[in-house]
Amino acid sequence: MMNNEAYARQESGGEAREGTLDGLLRRMQTGSDFPALSEAIGAINRIASSDREGVNELSNNILKDFALTNKLLKLANVAFYNQVGGGSISTISRAVVILGFDAVRSIALSLILLDNLENKAHAQQLKEEFIKVLYAGMLAREMAGEMQLKDVEEAFIGAMLHNLGRMLAMFYFPAETAAIGLLVETEGLGDAKASTQVLGVSFENLGIGIARSWGFPDQLVQSMKKLPDGKVRKSMNNLDRLRVLAGFSNALCEVILDTPDADRAKALGRLTARFGDGLSMTGKQLAGVMEKSMQDIAQFALAVNVNLKHSAFVQQASKWAGMAPPPALDANTGSPQDGAAALQAVLDASVLHEHADAEPGADGSKPPRSSGEIQAVLSSGLQDVGNSLIDDAISVNDILRMILEAMYTGMGFAHVVLCIKDGRHNSLCGKFGFGDGVQALIKAFDFPLSGQPDVFLVALQNNADILITDIDDPKIATRIPVWYRRQVAARTFVLFPIIVRGKPIGLIYADRPHAGDITIPEKELSLLKSLRNQAVLAIRQSL
Repeated sequence: MMNNEAYARQESGGEAREGTLDGLLRRMQTGSDFPALSEAIGAINRIASSDREGVNELSNNILKDFALTNKLLKLANVAFYNQVGGGSISTISRAVVILGFDAVRSIALSLILLDNLENKAHAQQLKEEFIKVLYAGMLAREMAGEMQLKDVEEAFIGAMLHNLGRMLAMFYFPAETAAIGLLVETEGLGDAKASTQVLGVSFENLGIGIARSWGFPDQLVQSMKKLPDGKVRKSMNNLDRLRVLAGFSNALCEVILDTPDADRAKALGRLTARFGDGLSMTGKQLAGVMEKSMQDIAQFALAVNVNLKHSAFVQQASKWAGMAPPPALDANTGSPQDGAAALQAVLDASVLHEHADAEPGADGSKPPRSSGEIQAVLSSGLQDVGNSLIDDAISVNDILRMILEAMYTGMGFAHVVLCIKDGRHNSLCGKFGFGDGVQALIKAFDFPLSGQPDVFLVALQNNADILITDIDDPKIATRIPVWYRRQVAARTFVLFPIIVRGKPIGLIYADRPHAGDITIPEKELSLLKSLRNQAVLAIRQSL
């Protein structure tokens, strides 16, 4: 018999396999939402592989999708992510600061997969598959923490990707996937051979090919390769450890689903005997990881309104999470009924406390908000900034990003840009911002602080907050600088100068495309000014 790894090596070497994979990718690209899924995940990966200028880019990319932003902020505030405290999180910028770049990236990737792999005729089957791979990811993250690996989020993503090919085949090729299942059931073929026979490529290599096309780093792609049969040796390098974690967590999920209750202890014993050397984890530790991961997935479901009540996998996994470690692994026994009851209470909460989110517009844009909702977003942003100002570990740039994001999301501006003074050239330069195409806009903002007074210089020199309703209004047209007209398309904008100890240090610019698009009621204006004043305080504290 050829083992999985040998089979994969033979398969990956042929040009026929590559041609088949290209053909499947072309089928997925046609008449489906696969291009949108690919672009969303590819964009996150391009940002992650950059030189970590990516913090602002990651926030900006997530903010383009209202539904994704909403769900991510909810997850950022549930206990299993927000373990470090520091108050609630109401901006993506603060989520990155509190949780870390990699954690926010992994949450975003899991949500993008969930949102794009639903609402089909076979939705329940897909939801089951997603819940299973999500649980595998959470198991891998918890085990990576127990094993004191450096990058627990990498372990989470690697485990989630491990069966990517099968999950995407279920979604895009349901008839072929059913045929593969029939071959496995009636002829006793393994997944790799059956999927190759039907699709021309194995589930594994389909997933690897797609993960590569999405721009995942090579280490994560390599971790998707199946482990050889037999006992797993102790892992000596990071890639091997990632591969073992991904392989074990997914194998455990398959065992959980396929094992009758009476055979649980034996099945887990066989699995841990195979992986024991590679994981270096006691039975007691594993039992704790399983219970914690089950609580985590319930919290995830509660935050994003996924009903777990009818999930066969969750019902089985909850029993495993509540049981004591098998005697063959660990002599210590716990109280299985207590653990199962506690878990069931958390699962019940995901159904009893569901609530509807505001729906995005037809184009995925932010829906219109009432004045009260706008004020609530701005107030939450102020709280985020206030919590961050008292934390010496948070940089002034991180705080300024939170301020800009609160203004951007709260008021629904098209763009918000922070400009900072360049003392050497006595000019004001764009630093960072939010909105579509904001990088080009940032480059446009580079103007001298001397010369004929225009609206920008007047705002800075007089410490005046200025709203320009229409740049072509005859009363103001001559005060709009030439550089602005040449490089910026917006017809209305607002300026909030940042004056520190009597000197102009910076400027917050926000716009919308059409004349008259910006109106700022008194209460909202007061909150915007308070956010600007927090920027003044943050910069003053940093000097």
